[in-house]
Amino acid sequence: MALEFNKLVDQLLKLRRMLAEWDFDKSSRLQVAINRFYAATDLDAIHERIRLTRQPEVSGYRGAAPLDPPYHEVICQTFPTPPAPESATLVAADGSQVYPNDQTPLPYFLINTGLFVYHHGDDRRPEAFTLPRLFFHPDHVHDAGGRLLTNRTIDARRTVSEMRELARTAWEQRGEARPLVALYDNHLLFWAHADVTGHLELMRGYLGALVHLHDAGAILAGYVDNPMRSRVVMRLLHLLSLSDDQVRHSDLSAGGELQGLRDIHLFDAVLEPGERSALMVQNSPRNLLYKKRGVSYEIAFFYLKVSSGYRESIVRVDVPMWVARDKQMVDDLHALLVVQCQLQGRNPYPYALTRADELAYVSSRDKHKLDEMIGLELRTKGIEPRYFSAKAWGKELARSLKRQHEL
Repeated sequence: MALEFNKLVDQLLKLRRMLAEWDFDKSSRLQVAINRFYAATDLDAIHERIRLTRQPEVSGYRGAAPLDPPYHEVICQTFPTPPAPESATLVAADGSQVYPNDQTPLPYFLINTGLFVYHHGDDRRPEAFTLPRLFFHPDHVHDAGGRLLTNRTIDARRTVSEMRELARTAWEQRGEARPLVALYDNHLLFWAHADVTGHLELMRGYLGALVHLHDAGAILAGYVDNPMRSRVVMRLLHLLSLSDDQVRHSDLSAGGELQGLRDIHLFDAVLEPGERSALMVQNSPRNLLYKKRGVSYEIAFFYLKVSSGYRESIVRVDVPMWVARDKQMVDDLHALLVVQCQLQGRNPYPYALTRADELAYVSSRDKHKLDEMIGLELRTKGIEPRYFSAKAWGKELARSLKRQHEL
């Protein structure tokens, strides 16, 4: 039976009344944020305030901070698009997965990594690769306690696989045209929690891939297309409005007058198409651990307004410190991202990442075909590949034996 929308009318009316009472107007708070942003010109004072937040008697500050001198940039500074290099090599990686199902005789999971190499300024055709890996051995699909690996663990393994393959491909392309840009579709500050099976090994694998990219001389960038959750710059602006005593006794995760605003709101107002923000770092224990791996591996970021000529978008770009401290690398990355986002008509998104996603994507039809192939192998041993409980079989009968007619 289809959802009876007529029975939702009264609930939707309640929703309408609730929305009428909410304050959706962010203009006054946004103007406060803009004023504080343009007032944030004294880097010495900002560094001193950040040092205060790192004292043991101060609650944890998880906001933005300038880079250390001499690499720091004025917080409110914006940077126009620099000239793009005449030639460059861009390597993009993305991944997808099929999670294990404990309702089958042979649980398995799949990680598929897509890699796309784009030769900027060259007439050569791009290169495309896929690397599907199927895991089916019980020791690979279960943890030490015999439990099926969680989806969270599979996600972490996919992330490490993407970064390793990105590093491997960048290393293979190191003799091609420079700059060599490695694009990853997510934040770079990856963390495998203790509830992830093999979390320590996964962290070593991820950090090892960063080292490999560094050795290849690659400009690594983590591209975050919708940084709606991020408010690290808002936390910084709130911090700068407090006295030293308030810093010691305030909840620095709260937004104060800027509550409800996100970084994306600020930078949509202050950046013009093609402009980037100042480089900053996120003050957090995780980032400190990356820094302890080596000063080159602390993660920095900037915001960028990309445009296709029809649509604009604020994105966040993560870079390791070996990139952030090299002005030419930052300029080349900035310019190439702007160019890449103009290659797909109305959609301002890097072309290379779009193609990597297409290569990595595992459709429901692909999964069904893979299930059939595994099923054939199981049947050679007299094992029925699908088990239906009475409940599941009833659902199958009810949902699959009807023909739907739509106008």
